[in-house]
Amino acid sequence: MRFSRFFSDMPVIVLLAFFSFALASCNKEEEEEVSDMMIGDLLYDVPLYVKIGSTVELTAYGLTEPDESLINYVWTSEYLLQDTVREKVCEITVPDSIGTFALILTASSPGFYDRVNSQNVTSIDPEFGKTVTDMPRPTDSIQDPRDGQWYYITTVGNLDWFVESLNWCDAGAAYSKADDLGEIMGRLYTWNDATGGVSASGLGGGPQGVCPPGWSIPTNEDWEDLALNLNDGQALPYDSNWEGLGEMVMVDARFNGDRMWPYTPDCTPENKFGWAAFPSGYCVNDYDYHSGLFSYGFWWSSTEYTGGKASYRYIYMENPDFMRNAAGKDDFGASVRCVRLKQ
Repeated sequence: MRFSRFFSDMPVIVLLAFFSFALASCNKEEEEEVSDMMIGDLLYDVPLYVKIGSTVELTAYGLTEPDESLINYVWTSEYLLQDTVREKVCEITVPDSIGTFALILTASSPGFYDRVNSQNVTSIDPEFGKTVTDMPRPTDSIQDPRDGQWYYITTVGNLDWFVESLNWCDAGAAYSKADDLGEIMGRLYTWNDATGGVSASGLGGGPQGVCPPGWSIPTNEDWEDLALNLNDGQALPYDSNWEGLGEMVMVDARFNGDRMWPYTPDCTPENKFGWAAFPSGYCVNDYDYHSGLFSYGFWWSSTEYTGGKASYRYIYMENPDFMRNAAGKDDFGASVRCVRLKQ
């Protein structure tokens, strides 16, 4: 029987009922295909910066509905994975070349919309002249007997200064908790962690704190000695704004090929005395929140400030000055440059 003859022989009311039923069935199927939203955030913790050739294990977490046994996890990356990984836990291997690589995690489950989390991983090489380029190599260095790390040093006025920010790993945290980055940028420390809670004054009279034996956290007088030499023998009090001295210590280097301090017409990095100021950023909230990388550099003074606070000097990428501010002793994380009386 032809369909046209079949429909033509049916009463109109029956025909309408037939199509209404068919339409309702289609709508029901479409409703059944509509997915629900997964509850929670699809997360995985991956360091922003990792040494070339390193292997890192990552675990997906954060979704609370549907039940985890019903969630399928898929990891994909053109450069960090040889094949697609379909597990909750994934192991990535960073290439032996410097660069930034994308990693994508997708979570799916029947009846739910997919969730996607894409993050970048940047590979770095801490060896001098690899990730950091266009920076003159210092000639003098010392070894920290506690962990064997080497630090370049320079002499300015009456003091020897670290050319690098301290990377003592028994305290503080690396920026964004990317420990490999600490080998280049140093770690960030609260004032109490940096100094052991000890305030001091006088040239070369700071507490050892987190510094190697024979070295100390710079006092206000140590900073003033640096300013005196940067300022052509003109003394500047610690509590003043050191106009034009910030650009004198900024280093015109590159990080993985990009300017470490972004270009601005207001600043001309000079790296005077080889002090080599890096824009290492800062942290707050018990080392949980990090910001300011490649924009700011902060360094502690061990001389206590008023009101239970501690002071630091800092540089901002668009300002040529070497400014001063203060923060809570346990609230703010800044870099540490160790000093000693000139040897």
